[in-house]
Formats: sequence, C-alpha cells, structure tokens
Amino acid sequence: MLFYFFKPSILQLEPTNDCNRNCKICMRGNSRKRVVYLTFENFMKLPLTKFKEIAFHGWGEPLLHPNLFKMIKYAKSLGLKTSLITNGVILERKLEEIFSSGLDELAFGVYTLQGNAKVLENISRLVEEKRERRSNLKIYIDITIFSENITEIPEIVKIGNDVGVNAIILHRIFNLHDKSIEYISKEEEKKLFGKIKKIKGIKVYFPPKKHEVPCRVIKKCVYVTWDCKQSPCCFLCEMGYVFETPPEKIIDRHMEFIREMRKNEICKNCFW
Repeated sequence: MLFYFFKPSILQLEPTNDCNRNCKICMRGNSRKRVVYLTFENFMKLPLTKFKEIAFHGWGEPLLHPNLFKMIKYAKSLGLKTSLITNGVILERKLEEIFSSGLDELAFGVYTLQGNAKVLENISRLVEEKRERRSNLKIYIDITIFSENITEIPEIVKIGNDVGVNAIILHRIFNLHDKSIEYISKEEEKKLFGKIKKIKGIKVYFPPKKHEVPCRVIKKCVYVTWDCKQSPCCFLCEMGYVFETPPEKIIDRHMEFIREMRKNEICKNCFW
C-alpha cells in the first residue's frame, strides 16, 4: 500500500448512463457506450469504506436506477456521506425514498429556464417537504456556464434564493470535446459574477479563478463507471481514459495518474 500527503475522499459513482433527457451540453450525446445499470452486487464489491462520501452521479440520471436508494442506504449504514445530482424530471415520484434513505445532499442540474418549469416546481416542492419533515437534507442548484445561458443565470440564482435552496454551484462548461459549445470571455465572466454577488441571501460557490493541475476535482474524487471501470474524472472517462483496476488498487491507480497529470494534454487545456 502506498502512502500520500493527500488522497481522494469522494467516490463519484455512475449508477447508470441511461437518461430521460438529451441536453445539448452533455458529453453523453457523443458517447458510444451501451446503456446499462450498475448491479447492486458490483456496487458491494467496490472499496466503499476507503472513502468518506459516495456521490451518485455520472453520465446518466441516477433516479432512473431501481436500486439507487438501496445503495444509498447501504452506504449510510457504513457511516458514509451520500449525495447525488439529478435533472429533477421524475423527482416527485421519489420524494419518500429520498427522505427515508438518509441522503445527505441533492443537487439539481439546471442550466436554462427553457423547458424546466416542472423541474423548478419539483425543487420548490422538495424544499417544502424538507421543511415539513425538519430534514437535514442539503439542496443545491448546479449551473453550467456557457455562452448561450449567460443572461439566464442570474434569474436561476434568484429563483433558487426565493425557493430556499441551500446554495448555488456554478461551474464552467467542459467543451474540449465540442468546440461549438463556447464559453464566455473573461470580461463577460467578471460581469456575470458581479451581478450574481449582488443577489443577497444565498450562498454561491464560484468556480476557481485559476485552473490548477492537479485540479481540485482530481484531488478529491475518484470516478467509477456503471461497469466498475475507473477513470481520473467523468470527462476523461468519455475521452478514452478508462482503467480496469482491482477494487483494492483504485486509490493507488488514481495517484499514479496524478503524478503524470501535468503531461496530459486534456488536463493542461481544461478550465472547468
């Protein structure tokens, strides 16, 4: 066993690559992988206790998985923190399971107001249920920034504030796979962040001013796909960096990648 000054504390796990949406900005649209669901048996084989948190999200909609909450309950029984990211479309069918599972954090991926009226209603309903149940569930709105939604973002933040989510998470688009999806200029980003900072009453997590290698995501997370294959991150997974690793060697393999990360052309050009 190797020892490190730091090691990832979060296992980012893809329950399925199936999805009930086809978002323009999602790398899933370019994926050639067959659609499959992680089995509970394979989930049990993962080195869960090597981590402090299991984050259930990848290139699919976690709430579609029939055993998602069984996995969450099992992770909680091990004393682990649990989180997931959802598009929120079928949330109203899962309310009871969300609260009974002990899930710690739930983030809604919302990058536009267009076509998301139902999702916004579901966010409001979840917040209200949380209050009524006096639950400790943390609720976030996760917004991807790119050129086409720059004018909508302040409004989404205001809605999150009015509804009463715990915080807003902002991050830049990863567009190295598709240059037609453009990011905004540094000046536009500065103006956007300035507008958002004027919205009082809600915590906002902004992306880092400077991208570093190794990045904060790689330092914190190990990514595992529905078929229990390992990748340094969810983006590199869809760009060919997938490893067959014995469960007990997952962290060692991750740290091996970090040592060579500065040589990786994708990582050098990433600004996520």
